[in-house]
Amino acid sequence: MSRQDDHVGEQKIDKTEARQGETSGHVRTVLFISLGLAVICLAIWFAIWR
Repeated sequence: MSRQDDHVGEQKIDKTEARQGETSGHVRTVLFISLGLAVICLAIWFAIWR
């Protein structure tokens, strides 16, 4: 087996995309979920301590 066979199925991106932080959308999804949880926690906190 040659070294080229080890990389079958890997997706290549160019250097510019890698430097610009191109993602598959996973990071954006996690960010929105965490921001939503933070807002919910603040709303609960204000409801209890107000």
